[in-house]
Amino acid sequence: MTDHSPAVELSTLDARRGSFNIELSDDALSYRAVRVFGAPPERVYRAFTHPDDLRVWFPGGAPPGSEMTVCESDPTEGGRYLYRMTVPDFGPMAWFGNYTAVDAPNQIDAEEWFVMGEGDPEGPPAVQTLTFEPTSDGQTLMTLDVRMPSPEDPDTFLDQAGAGLGSSLAVLDEMVSAS
Repeated sequence: MTDHSPAVELSTLDARRGSFNIELSDDALSYRAVRVFGAPPERVYRAFTHPDDLRVWFPGGAPPGSEMTVCESDPTEGGRYLYRMTVPDFGPMAWFGNYTAVDAPNQIDAEEWFVMGEGDPEGPPAVQTLTFEPTSDGQTLMTLDVRMPSPEDPDTFLDQAGAGLGSSLAVLDEMVSAS
């Protein structure tokens, strides 16, 4: 068995918050996000797939006053998910997804369309793989690999998407570490 222990001490929420790393590829068509959570993979997997948990942490990276209006998830191969939010100064946005492979609690593969406004998804999806690896100290190393259908502006992506994801994952860690 491979030892997936973090190289530094990550026993506190603040230390794990600092474990978040996101990197955009040179061609701006893919990114990888990595973070450690203070709970075993089974608990972190549930947080990513169960609507009751998603409603708590997913909006954590959105501006104050944001509201998650729809949260549906069927984490089975061929199942779908839909998250809708209303965000002050931006309006409605939605994440439409299809689970393409599920190996609970180790990995989730999905296709995802992000839509600003009220429209339906169009064009090719982003393709993502989310893995949850146990560490020797009972925590989880999460890796999210995403291939996007078109390049992102590196500065905007890291400032907006990266910051929002980091904030949401911090809320997720608080939630799973307390349970």
